[in-house]
Amino acid sequence: MSISNGQRGTGPGTLQHLIAHHGWMDIPDRVVTREGHALNTAGDQWRVYLPTGAKTLHFERAQNDLLKWALMRFVLQYTQSVSSMEGFNSYRDVGLNVLSRQQEFGITPNIEPPELRERLRDLMQTIVVEARENRRLWAMYRPVRWYIWCADNIPEVGFCPTYANELDGIPIPGNPKGEAVRANDPEAGPLDRVYELPLLRRVLDDDNSQQWEHLQQKAALALSLAFGRNPANLVWLDEDDLSVELQEVPGLDPFYTLRIPRIKKRQRNPRGDFKVEPLDEPLAKHVQALVEANQQAQAVVQTDEGVVEVERPLFRRRRPQRAVVPIGNADTALRMDSSAMSAMLQRFVERHELVSPLTGEPMVITARRLRYTVATALVAEGISRRELAEFLDHTDTQHVEIYFDLKGEMVKYLDAAAEPHLANLIGFFKGRVVQSDADAVNGDRADKHLSYVNDEDPRDQIAIGVCGESALCNLDPPYSCYLCPKFQPYESADHGHVKECLLASRKTRLQRYENSRLGVQLDDVIMAVSSVISACSEKTAGGRRNG
Repeated sequence: MSISNGQRGTGPGTLQHLIAHHGWMDIPDRVVTREGHALNTAGDQWRVYLPTGAKTLHFERAQNDLLKWALMRFVLQYTQSVSSMEGFNSYRDVGLNVLSRQQEFGITPNIEPPELRERLRDLMQTIVVEARENRRLWAMYRPVRWYIWCADNIPEVGFCPTYANELDGIPIPGNPKGEAVRANDPEAGPLDRVYELPLLRRVLDDDNSQQWEHLQQKAALALSLAFGRNPANLVWLDEDDLSVELQEVPGLDPFYTLRIPRIKKRQRNPRGDFKVEPLDEPLAKHVQALVEANQQAQAVVQTDEGVVEVERPLFRRRRPQRAVVPIGNADTALRMDSSAMSAMLQRFVERHELVSPLTGEPMVITARRLRYTVATALVAEGISRRELAEFLDHTDTQHVEIYFDLKGEMVKYLDAAAEPHLANLIGFFKGRVVQSDADAVNGDRADKHLSYVNDEDPRDQIAIGVCGESALCNLDPPYSCYLCPKFQPYESADHGHVKECLLASRKTRLQRYENSRLGVQLDDVIMAVSSVISACSEKTAGGRRNG
């Protein structure tokens, strides 16, 4: 890439410093497009071959190299992953709406990232308002996508993740966010909460790897599933933001909370404001494991004023930054950047070779998809607009309307749990089906026999199986039993009736637990019951064949 203005140097705030500091991929001299064509990207003019003919992209129109590089990265991403046409269209629309207004908003060659962030946000706010007034909001589709992508992947260049969330909530015609959520896009929309989300959670629960990189992946996924926050929020977490409070009653799980940096608009210190949220113990254990693994490394940085000790970030860079950093930037030297955080989520999926039960294709996981997933799940469970806006850390409710537009469509997901052959793909049931007490561990202990009692009619009781745990069990029987590997369900029990009762009373149960994400995961239980039904049917069929 040609560097021709005030960002030429290598000092703090310059383009080359940011690329080196965050380990970002720079613009290569040559790439291969999605169509398989070679594209020379060495200079500021790219000659792209489209079905309609050759076009030249003039990136020299961007007066500031930070802005130029961000646009190049986005166009390159789309040219390689979507199509050359979409890459050209993105360049064209950003040029028409953003580059044409550079001078008006003071985006000059020598401004640094903080100034670029403020001026670029003002520019975007203005063109969106003008487009809405002129009924041309559809023209903001690609500029908005560009800004959001940059805020997700390279925010340090001069993009605000909080403002990107506001843009993402605007119902722009053709907006991938709106379309992805409404149509449940298999690669960009929320994960299917019956088949894909439970599969992802089960694999996370079963992952016992202690490799440091794997611990990072698991902690990032656990926090994204719990809170649906942006990578920038996770980047600024420190180890001591996780707190644990031991319960006074023996046998009860510890109570975990997480102090999450808010990173609000016009806030100079990313750790200047926090929200404290409860964290479910099964997810908190992944964060705790990472904290413990991090203790093996020191938190020291070589600065221009000598070696200094810095705060201990939860998510660290793989290797400490080798270059000497200014003392004022010492706190960022060990922190992972936003793009690396997003990449970790997909590496987790690739490591486990996760395939979507719905599409048969490898799962695509991003922080934004998980944010959509968390929001749609909360709406399905009856959360209010104000509560959802508060949970997602929005300043008002207008940005959550898209999720409530879908509320009536979400009921069908739980109905799908009535298909045991599909629920069995998720594998929530990890126990062993038994024919009788004689075939079960602890079958001779009356205190280990488990029964389901219908909350609506206590006279409706079913013996469902035997607990194989020898010690005192601290779970919540009988619902948690279906998720426990020590559960031994009776082959002949009417587990179908249990599932029907759970589905029928789900609304009441959600109201009971709506203010606690630490309660029973009802969807998981229903899926596990369906898996038990399938496992019992298979055992019965196998017995008939052997008989």
